[in-house]
Amino acid sequence: MPNAADKKAVMTENLRDMGLDDETTAKCLTLIEEKRYTELEKLLKVYRQTLLDSVHKYNDRIDCLDYFTYTLRKNGGI
Repeated sequence: MPNAADKKAVMTENLRDMGLDDETTAKCLTLIEEKRYTELEKLLKVYRQTLLDSVHKYNDRIDCLDYFTYTLRKNGGI
């Protein structure tokens, strides 16, 4: 865990915890250093939408799984 006084290390860890790859993490840090916050916000919004799309995809799969097992139970299959 980075020292809280080392802001760049803390930001790097946070960006990696979000699931960003090394290249995107470096891009974010560059945008922060250059105070290009509008571009950073756009990049993060796109990434957020990507994560949400994944959540929705897997949620749909869980719904299908739940329906399938419900149907099996209802018909005496489980």
